[in-house]
Amino acid sequence: MRISFAAMMLAGTALLAGCGNGGEAELEKGQVVATVNGKDVTVHELNAELQGVDLPSGEQRKAIEQAALQQVVQRRILADIARERGLDKTPMYLLQEKRAEETILAQMLQRSLASSIKPPTAQEVQTFIAQNPQIFAERKIFTVDQIQFEAPEDMRRLAAYEPLQTMEAVEAQLKADGFRYRRAPATLDVATANPDLVKQVLQLPAGEIFIIPAGRAVVANRITGERTEPLTGEPATQLATSLLQQQRFQDMLKRDIEPKVKKAKDETQYQAGYAPPKQPAAAAAKAGTPAPATAK
Repeated sequence: MRISFAAMMLAGTALLAGCGNGGEAELEKGQVVATVNGKDVTVHELNAELQGVDLPSGEQRKAIEQAALQQVVQRRILADIARERGLDKTPMYLLQEKRAEETILAQMLQRSLASSIKPPTAQEVQTFIAQNPQIFAERKIFTVDQIQFEAPEDMRRLAAYEPLQTMEAVEAQLKADGFRYRRAPATLDVATANPDLVKQVLQLPAGEIFIIPAGRAVVANRITGERTEPLTGEPATQLATSLLQQQRFQDMLKRDIEPKVKKAKDETQYQAGYAPPKQPAAAAAKAGTPAPATAK
């Protein structure tokens, strides 16, 4: 059995910790859509509430907007009551406010970087498709026997699973360890899976089990079959465009962000007992690579 570990490239909430502009930015003025306790709610605030929502047209859109506005109104009323009781002066509020500010700034930085990437040309897209036949013309889809279970607090416990040769043995070990799990068939599409994961899978001996830590879960997999389904036409163009943009985004992170993050981390001073554990040389060399996607 193979156990594959990788580190996420970007720790969103840590990216811009403590960053500020030294002053308060003014909200853009806009159409007033409600007034709560004498304070206006603008259409810009409503749009921010709806950010990321795929809005339909017509009456359905209006109903969603009205429901979202009611959420803003309700939240503002409750916030005003909390301020009346002085909760905005408590240490817990100040800590949560700082945490929320840093999280939002980190997310905004990622969106800002992504939006600055120039879309690839049609020729670049076609060249990318031609240079990556394993994703397009020779695209493979694997069928997978898969077991998902909650990641143990001590990941070293996964070492007990390394000698196991069958999924039934994995199930037996999970029962012995008292882990809850779910076993179900899945598929692994090389067109949408993490390329590093696909490369590892293709190098495995037939039938070998491989385990992938995935956030709070762990996934044990065994390839049971494969088929070839070429990806062509508009779906291929869309995927190639997305992959090229992701590639450029990663290149931008490595060039513009990672050196600053590394410098800041290297200069960070910790009190005794709070410093992160030292990484082995091999693991340190891998830091900064994307985490592999799990089979779906």
